[in-house]
Parts: sequence; C-alpha cells; structure tokens
Amino acid sequence: MIQKLQNLIFPADERLQEHWRLYYTGLRCVTDADGGRMQLPGGAVIGFATYLNGFPLEKWRRYTPLEAVELRLTVQGRLSVVLVGYRLDPVRPERRELLRRDCDFDAPTELRLPFPDGCGDELLAFELLPREGCTLRGGGYYGRFPEGSARPVTLALATTTCRKEAFITRTIGQLKQHLLAEGSDIREHLYVHVVDNGRTLDAAGLEGYHLRVHPNRNTGGSGGFARGMLEALGQTPPATHVLLMDDDVLVLPESIRRTYVLLTLLRPEYHTSFLSGAMLEYGAMNIQHEDVGTVAPDGAWRPARPAMDQEDLACVLETNRELLPADDPYAGWWYCCIPADTIRRQGLPLPLFVRCDDIEYSLRCRPPHILTMTGICIWHMGFRYKYNAAMDLYQRLRNMFAAKAVTGAFARVDVLGLWQRLYRQQLREYAYGGAELLLRALEDYLQGPDFFRQDRGEEILQRNARCNETLQPIEEFGVEVRLEDVYNDPPRRFADKVICALTCNGQKFWPRRLLRGGVGIIGFDDSYQPQAQSLRRRLLAVNVFDRTAAMREQDRARFRALERRRRQLLRQYARRRAELEAGYAAARAELTGEAFWRRYLGL
Repeated sequence: MIQKLQNLIFPADERLQEHWRLYYTGLRCVTDADGGRMQLPGGAVIGFATYLNGFPLEKWRRYTPLEAVELRLTVQGRLSVVLVGYRLDPVRPERRELLRRDCDFDAPTELRLPFPDGCGDELLAFELLPREGCTLRGGGYYGRFPEGSARPVTLALATTTCRKEAFITRTIGQLKQHLLAEGSDIREHLYVHVVDNGRTLDAAGLEGYHLRVHPNRNTGGSGGFARGMLEALGQTPPATHVLLMDDDVLVLPESIRRTYVLLTLLRPEYHTSFLSGAMLEYGAMNIQHEDVGTVAPDGAWRPARPAMDQEDLACVLETNRELLPADDPYAGWWYCCIPADTIRRQGLPLPLFVRCDDIEYSLRCRPPHILTMTGICIWHMGFRYKYNAAMDLYQRLRNMFAAKAVTGAFARVDVLGLWQRLYRQQLREYAYGGAELLLRALEDYLQGPDFFRQDRGEEILQRNARCNETLQPIEEFGVEVRLEDVYNDPPRRFADKVICALTCNGQKFWPRRLLRGGVGIIGFDDSYQPQAQSLRRRLLAVNVFDRTAAMREQDRARFRALERRRRQLLRQYARRRAELEAGYAAARAELTGEAFWRRYLGL
C-alpha cells in the first residue's frame, strides 16, 4: 500500500517568506505567489533538510508500520538530485549521502527516487544542485505500508473565536482553498466547526462545504471548545478525532493534512493518543516555544523542551526525537487532536472560561502518549510576552483550585501553597491589584461548585480587568531605565532578606523614615527581584517588550486591609476544605456532561 505522507511546501505567506530556511536552505529562491513553484539559480545548492520539508523518519517508524519511503519530485532543467539522511552525533548533525541522480529535462518531469530500505537515519531529505536555472514544481514523500494498515478517520477541526475576524477569516479562506476544495485528497474526511463566541462573523458568507459557523454565548475558551466538541460528535458522520485550534494563529493547511494522514496510519497502541502541534512564535517565526508542556510540582507550567530555533538543523533533529517520559504532561489547545472516544469516555471541558482548561483536560484524560511531529505546527500571536494579572493570577489559581477538587488534576501541586507564595510576592512588590485578584480567586472557589454552574465568565473578566495596572511609556516617569538590566537582580543582602521577611518589605513594623529613597526597577511580569525592590518607597514595574511601565508606591492601609481578608479566607478554607472538595468531586459528572453544557450554552 502506497500513501502520500507529506507534500513539499514553499513559502507563500509574506511573513514566512522572511524565514525561508524553515522550508529550504541555501540561496533564497523565487517562489510563485501561491507557493506552487520554485525557481532555482544555477550553481547553488538548495537543501530540504528543514523543519517543514524534511521527512521525520524516526517518528514515522515509531508511530506507524512504515516499510519504505520514496521521494517524488517534478523538476525541469539540468540538475543533480541528492538523497540525504541525517542524525545527531551526539549533538552535531551528521550527513549521509544515500543516492545521486543527474537529470536534464526540457519539460517538467516527475522523478521517483526510493530511499534505501533499512536506513538508520533520523531525518530524510534531499538536495538540488542546478547547473543552470531550473524549476521545482512540487513533490512529496510517499510511504509503503502493509496492506490493511490504514483505518477510516473523520477529522473535525473545532476553533473558537471572539472578535478576531482578521485571523479567523484568513484561516477559513485557506481551509476552503487548500483542504475543502474539489480535488483535495482529504476533502471528504475533514469537517470544520468555527465557534463564534463574539457573534460578529457573517456565518452565511463564510460557511461552505463541510464548514459551519456556530454563533455561541461568550463562554470563553472552555465553552467554545465544548461547543466544538459537541458539534463534532453530533455531526454526520460523527468525528473520530477532534482537532482543537486557537483562532489567533497562522496555520499551514499542510499541517492539518499531515495530521489527518498520520491518524489514518497509526499503530494500534497509539490510537488513544493525543497529537500536539508545536507552537512557534508569530513575532520570531523560527522559534518553537512549546510542543508538549509539563506541570511541575511547584505549579509552574513549562515547555517540556527548551526553546528551539527551527532554522537550525540540530534543533530540527532534536525536536524530531521522542521526549523522555515526564510527570503530568499536557497538550495545549492551540493545536491539539483528541480521539472522539476519549471525549465520550472522559467528558467535556470544565466550565473554567479561560486558563487551565486544556491542561486540566490532558491531566484528566492521561493519554498513553502525546504525539508530536516536525511540520505539524502553528504560529501564535503574542503568547509569550503578554502578562495579564487578571488571567495569570485570578483565572489561573481559581481554576487550579477547582480542577484539583473536581477531577484530581494538579494532584502533585500544592495549590494553596502556590497561592500563598504568589500572594506574598504581590504584596512585597506593592502589586496590590494582583493581591486583590488572588483573594478573589480563593473567595470564588470557596463558593463551591454552584459558582461554576453560572455563566458569569465575561462579567468576571471585565471586573477583574480593572485590577490590572495601566502601563505608560517609560519616558513619562522621568526615571533612567536600562532595559537590559531590568531582570538583573543585585546580590541579596542578608540583613535585607531578614527585614523584608519580617516586615513584608517594610509594610509592617518598619519605620517609614528608614525606607530607601529613589525608585527600584523590577520586571512587570511574574519575575521576582527581591533585592531590587527591597525596602523601597516606590517601584517602577517595567515591561521590557513594549517599553512601558507602571509606578507602584507602598500603601500600608491597603496592605492591612488585604491582610485582614487573607486571614479570614484562610480560616474559612481550613474549616470547609473537606466539605468543599467532596462537593466539587461529586459535581464532576455533571460539570463535564453533555446535558450541563447544553443548558450552559443555551442550546
């Protein structure tokens, strides 16, 4: 059985043309506007051992019963084609030439070049050596499999959007043009559900073959993806897999096609796995931020790999290697494919609005594997540099408390300890709005599961946004700031450490006259610079990414009011903890069930 596994792709998007090394290496070549053809200059060496056009042999062999690989190219002109294989040895790419074919074609001609059977390379690729101007008119990698290896797959893509028309309409246009148009090899197997939480899209104008737009209440990401799951399971024919994808992303249609093909060929032991697409940075399109994440015992959410420059072949090869087993791995819903049977068995998301919903779901389902593949990816807008206290403090902590109580997610995390640590940090940085948000998170959790049965997510988000600091250009504060030094905390002085611990950075017991003058410079986000802020009257919290800042000043009256509320809440939490956890756990079947979600969404 022969199956096309990957199409060659060339940069068509204007932004990605600046990062052509994700597609090919060597001299920059001219490509058609639609990315269908490349003009190759004579005397160059153009290589395709890249993130988007290399063939990840090691993973295909692990995930599927792949027996052999063949490269098919359509070329015109006088050139040599060289098949190559790469592996890391141990951290340096080692190249191996596998086959060389000299060509001289007056007209576009298809070449079929088999890679040697049984080669032990991690990545397969090819190089083109044109002796004069030549043309590459596309191609792809084909695999040979035992007869009967393929299984039927119906893939439903569910994306949730809220007032981000530019991104979602571009994505819809690409899906219609490349995957849902007549002649597409996956047209009959792909369905698209666009859940419009903002109710601003022209559904009639956007809908098409196998593509539906669903106006939805603004119930956040969890509500939008729950609606997408319901639509995918209720369509005809029902989806076998549901691909969840964010709206504010750039996605290559080929990534979705590769996802579908991989699903059809998986070995049985991978049928219940999740597939996680990598997230690359929209602002630095060669940098991969995360493909699989992990939850650490301290409550931090971290990428399982360090950031990878995918224009570097060593990084491509490292990404192509399987991750070592980790505790509490998760797949983010920027691009996450879930078997429909898992959704039927484990239920729908918790009604958390935003934050933690994707992590909780992975931890709840605990798939046997989370699959990744180079070239299956998206580029995400502003994910890395947007610290938002209402999201990163209130939503995150409230939802971690609830998720741990309802489904047992975050079992290794001392959520109360994390809450207390973040609260102390906010107070010591004079970030009283952040401390207020953490108090609200615990207060709302203490209301029990009835709180999460109410559709108040948008209202709460708007209320909490007023606790976020207003940033202004640094120049308006008249303070000299060296951006490169903002996160360089001076060595900690022992006396300052003791005094700050006893006085909460000079806010109790410490005479005001002994506070230091001048302005301490600290990072605006969740970084912590204890010496830079030690015993200062004022702190300038700097966002180095957009050169803005907020001035904070010690406010002892507000500090005391917040502390009174904290003590009251902790006494209430200690008294009611067992009762609350039992009540949340008893609500699991309801809060993740179809009947609840249909009522919640007003369906």
